[in-house]
Amino acid sequence: MTPGRGETGRARRPGPTAQQWGNAVFAFLLLPVLLWAGVLFAAAGVALHALVVVLPRLLRRHARAVREAFGAGAPAPADGGPAREPYLHRAGGQALRAVWRALREAYAEEFRAARRIGPGLLPPEGGSARRAERIVTRGVGGLLRLLKGVSAAAAVLVSALLALPALAGQLLLRAALLAAFRLWWTACRAVDRLGRRLTAAAAVCPHPDCGRAVELPDRLCPGCGARHPGLVPDRHGGLRRTCRCGVRLPAGTVFGAWRLEARCPHCSRPVPPGGAPARTVLVAGAPRSGRSTVVRGGFAHLAAVLGPFGGRVGPALPGTAAAELTGPRGGRRTLVLLDPPGPVFAEQSGLDALDGLRRAHGLVLVLDALTLPSVRRALGGTARSAEPGSVPAAERVLRAVGALPRRRRPRRIAVVLTRAAALRATPAGPGPGDGEEAVRAWLEEAGAGNLVRLLNRTGTRTRFLADGPAAEAEAGAGPALGGLLLWAAGVPAGPRRLPAPRRVRPAGGLRVRHSGGTARTRRALLLSHLAGLAAVPVALTLLFTGSLPPSAAFGLPAAVDRWLRPLPDFAHEVDLAAFRGDGSWPAFTASYSAPGSSPDGPRDGKGGDWSTHGSPNAAVPGAADAEEMADWLRRSEWLEIGFGSPVPISRMELDMEPGGFAMTTVQALTAGGTWVDAGRERVSNENLLTGRDRRFELGLTTSVIRIVPVVLPGQEGARITRLRVWSASTTLVRPRLAGTDLRLTNTAHRDVSIEVLPPVLPPGWRAEPGTAPPRRLAAGATATAPWHLTADPGARPGPVRYAVRVTEDGRSATATCYALLRPTPEGPRAEPLTCDPA
Repeated sequence: MTPGRGETGRARRPGPTAQQWGNAVFAFLLLPVLLWAGVLFAAAGVALHALVVVLPRLLRRHARAVREAFGAGAPAPADGGPAREPYLHRAGGQALRAVWRALREAYAEEFRAARRIGPGLLPPEGGSARRAERIVTRGVGGLLRLLKGVSAAAAVLVSALLALPALAGQLLLRAALLAAFRLWWTACRAVDRLGRRLTAAAAVCPHPDCGRAVELPDRLCPGCGARHPGLVPDRHGGLRRTCRCGVRLPAGTVFGAWRLEARCPHCSRPVPPGGAPARTVLVAGAPRSGRSTVVRGGFAHLAAVLGPFGGRVGPALPGTAAAELTGPRGGRRTLVLLDPPGPVFAEQSGLDALDGLRRAHGLVLVLDALTLPSVRRALGGTARSAEPGSVPAAERVLRAVGALPRRRRPRRIAVVLTRAAALRATPAGPGPGDGEEAVRAWLEEAGAGNLVRLLNRTGTRTRFLADGPAAEAEAGAGPALGGLLLWAAGVPAGPRRLPAPRRVRPAGGLRVRHSGGTARTRRALLLSHLAGLAAVPVALTLLFTGSLPPSAAFGLPAAVDRWLRPLPDFAHEVDLAAFRGDGSWPAFTASYSAPGSSPDGPRDGKGGDWSTHGSPNAAVPGAADAEEMADWLRRSEWLEIGFGSPVPISRMELDMEPGGFAMTTVQALTAGGTWVDAGRERVSNENLLTGRDRRFELGLTTSVIRIVPVVLPGQEGARITRLRVWSASTTLVRPRLAGTDLRLTNTAHRDVSIEVLPPVLPPGWRAEPGTAPPRRLAAGATATAPWHLTADPGARPGPVRYAVRVTEDGRSATATCYALLRPTPEGPRAEPLTCDPA
């Protein structure tokens, strides 16, 4: 028979070899273990690398960027203006952008570093390199790149979580400070503008060849002489601004800028500083009509007018007709007599462009008496009569005044007739008489009636004056011209003396103070950044420790506490069998106790034991059949624990000797009076050999449990050295005993809904509730559920069970505690068993 056929020639299938078994064991046992170990090792390595290497490097870069941006040596941006811009406007924003750019660069550098690998992990080159080695090398390099990338991403995420609140806090602080600063300097600017409108400070440049409106003169810094145009409250400061030399300057005329030297922004020449209300009077007239004489004589007469009641005329600016008047009724004033050049009044176009006419409070029309029409006709061909008349020039001025809006017109107009005394020596006659009406009537007779009618049509108050000889006017012989100028300017003058005005520091005498606001603002932003860095750790600490109110941050603390400590899963267990100084509860009874042992000896805290040694029913009879085994079970020794009322029991633990040769069954008494198996024993082989930590999962509610030790044949008995009976109770609401009342404390960091259950009393006892207990308990709050307990005659001491039910999210848990009630002559007395005293 050929091989492979028949019984002898049948080919035998080879069995699995040792190598195949090894491969199978490696594939199904060792490989998963190695893979899990590798994953755990990689995760631990990634976490360690992120926390120890990458994150500290990012934090150092962050700290260096903050120090460079907000440190004492941080450079401030250069500003081309004469005043320093506050740190918040430009430098603060640049510093924040610098920190953000540095962080982005640091994050990008970490990711770039994660993509790079060491030179030892580069794949070998050349034709002699094996393909497998190249694959393995590339795989290891790719794995390292992946792990380094994960590590860098984790570190960047943590760093960003720390940095974003800091940058956001700085942005919010800067925005809030900028908004508050803008409101501040806007209010200061409104006050300054109102003050300038009330005082009309330096309204017109006093130089004759300029005469333009000066709303805001340029101010000179007393430290370096730099010109500050438009010195008003703005983004450079509310009350003060800082010059580029470091000197702090007032930011407005009302706030003291009038003490600084002022320059006209149009001609760059000095103007009155503007500390006092300014009044501008425009002196108008034809060329060579005596305007300069009126101006000089006016100042001389002003001193004569103000002198009798203690006033004086201060020095004027060089080349101007401006003076400081002290003593007039109403306080100090600045008077500017604006005397434009004569050619301005030659044509109507010059008057229309005259800015001083629109800014003048008063107008003085100067008429030369020798150029009036009737006087010229009487003089004939003399030189004086050949000059152009001053009446046409005055009429052009009045027409220009009539073309102005009413609020821009001069409020008062005065007509001064010069060289009137010279008419006595001419054929023209004696001239005007004394008084305004006489001067008005003479002007109408002399051919200036049209001028008088134009004055009447303007609707302004007018006065007329004919001066004396020129020599007499320049000498200040009469105060009439000075009083007329004060009337035209609207400056009240009278004999009533007012208290002397306060002494004012002269221009240029401002105290020089250097600013330190930049350093303070930089420190504020730096502190806000440090506070932002600590925001996340502090917030997490407060959140997880329950230090925040439950309703804060839209209920986030309560949600976190509910997630950390859910109601059904967070419970503690109380040992009901523990010895608490009074062994009356629970009641321990036994069918037999060996000498030297007692039924309550195994209680935790008692330090004794219970033993069945010496009992004829301790061990199972050898070779027993079913009938003998049932008979032994009826006669077996047992240990009962009576609680007096139904109690919830979750588990039981005990230690036994002689270990593996003894077993135990646990029975529970039902409401019908029958014994049933209470639960299964969960024990390992080691527990069977040693007898320690034998655990029974019960999960029932009963009033009595019975422990039946089962000892194998040949043994003398069983010995229980420790016994613990556990009852579960939630700790979200902690029940405590205050006399016979129940004190409830919410240990959670959130509000919970509670329901106080009626106490379970021993026979012969009654309970009546006091005030209604609360239905909701706030976080950390404490409430009392009062009970009025009474005992019937002959009532015996017994246990009372207090309970409160906690409901949350459709789930409920019950907190329980037990006390021992005793009737005393003073009334019922409750002794805590598992309850803590209040």
